[in-house]
Order: sequence, then structure tokens, then C-alpha cells
Amino acid sequence: MPREQALRQVESLMKSFRPRVEEHLRPIVQEHYPAMIASGDAEYRKMVELSSKMSMVGLACTEIGGHEFDDRRLRIASLFGSCCFLGDSFLDDFGEDTAKEYLDRYELLLTKGWFEIRNDREQLFFVVLGRLFAERDVLDTMLRQAIFGLFLSQKRDVELRRGSAELHSLTRRSRLGVLRSCARDRSGHAITMLALFLVPQLPLRYHGAIFTAGSLIMFIDDHGDCHYDRHYQRLTFMNQVKRPADRLGRIYRESVHRICDGLPHSTGRELLVAFLYRYYVTRLRKHRLERDRGASSWTVYE
Repeated sequence: MPREQALRQVESLMKSFRPRVEEHLRPIVQEHYPAMIASGDAEYRKMVELSSKMSMVGLACTEIGGHEFDDRRLRIASLFGSCCFLGDSFLDDFGEDTAKEYLDRYELLLTKGWFEIRNDREQLFFVVLGRLFAERDVLDTMLRQAIFGLFLSQKRDVELRRGSAELHSLTRRSRLGVLRSCARDRSGHAITMLALFLVPQLPLRYHGAIFTAGSLIMFIDDHGDCHYDRHYQRLTFMNQVKRPADRLGRIYRESVHRICDGLPHSTGRELLVAFLYRYYVTRLRKHRLERDRGASSWTVYE
């Protein structure tokens, strides 16, 4: 378990990040997709909460890389969190046809630079993504690899989660292995991408531990979303294993051990480990609560 001081610091930082993140995001949302705020505010608050978490992880990665988490880096982390939230909504919230179409159009954007905006939600996504990409050299080899790694893992996830013929042809053990690697890669590449936007010259020796932290976040997320995913018949590693809470506990302990081995002792490492512990225990609680709230629950979890 992380030190109590580090846990208190994470709580304090999260509280301070929320209003600062909102300063960066609210004007963009009000200009390009005001209906997100007007429609009860729940979706907007979820986006701000995710962006605040990305800011917390981003601060840890920045300090691990030996830099200060200044206002520019907070803006980058806020844009990144917003981009992740909107992109995931196209993948998860509007059906499989929309998810596949989004991936085709996003691939066109990445390879050809073209994105035809059809509504306010897509306009907000494009504006946020454009501002994020303008912050760094997205043709840098490592950052470009992380961007495409995330895209390919998202594409693989959409193909697998409905139970493709390829997946069903495998043994149970092999099927779980495919689902586990897919979850590992999706968030592993995402956090690597965030870290490289914040610290372009992040030492290569730290990448493995940062990737592991991202992967752990995905397993924790999938456990928290277990009932929602099962309702919509989406296959994930965490909703297919026996005794998922026990399995997640083992993944958590092994991942934290690798993170501590792979990163030098620093305030950044302590904050990262403390955040992961906080996220782990709150998502265990979410898993228990969502069992009784139903698949349509839109509770905002801190």
C-alpha cells in the first residue's frame, strides 16, 4: 500500500485539478458543442473527471521525466483526457456500426489528414484533437508509434468484443490471452502517448513501466464496467475470467511491483503508485455498486 502522505497528496491534487481542467475545457465545449453542458451536465462532468485523472497521471509522468508540470502541460493533459472521452464515446456509446465507422474515419484522419465534420459532437472532437496535435511534433517516431499503437489496439478491441469467429475458434485459455493482450495494449499505448505529449524526450528505459501503469488502468476500468459490458454482450478479459476480483488483485500487485522496479524512486513514482491504488479501490467499489444500479447508470465516479 502506498504511503499515507502520497495518498493524501493525490486527493488534494485531484481536487485542485478539476476546476483548472474545467478552465481549459469549458470554453471549447461551450463554443463547439454547448448541448453537452446543457443536457443535464452529467456527460460533461464525466469528461472533466477523466481529464482530471489524466492530469494526475500526467503530473506523475512529468515528474518521473524530471520536468515541471506547468500550465501548458496541464492544458495538454486536459485536451488528451477530453479527446479520450469523446473517442471512447464513439466506440462504446452509439452501437457497433458507429464504432466501426469512427475507426474507419479516424484512420483516414491519421493517414490522409481528412475528417469530415457532420455534427457538433464530431466538431468538438476534431477541435480538441487538433489542438492536442498542435502542441507537439506528432511525426516524432516514438509519439507517432504510440498514436498508431493506440488506434490499432482500439480497432482490435472493437473486432473482438462482440466475439468474432476468430475468437470463438480458440480454446478458452487462448481466448483469454487474446482479450488480455488487447486490454493491456489499449491503455498501455494511451498512457505512453500522454507521457510523450508531456515529456517528448522521456527516457526509453521508463517506457515499459509507464506502459504497465496504463495497462493496469484498463484492467481496473474493465472490472468497474463489468456489468455494463455484460449487458451489451461485450467481451473483455475481466468479465470472462473466473473470480475477477481475485485476478484483478493479482494483476494490480504484479503491475505495481514492475512499476517500482522500472522507475527510479521519486515523488512522481510515489504519486503514480498512489493514484493507481486509489483508482483500484474506487473501481472495486464501483463494481459492487453498479451491480444494483443497472446498465444505464451514468454515475460520475471520482
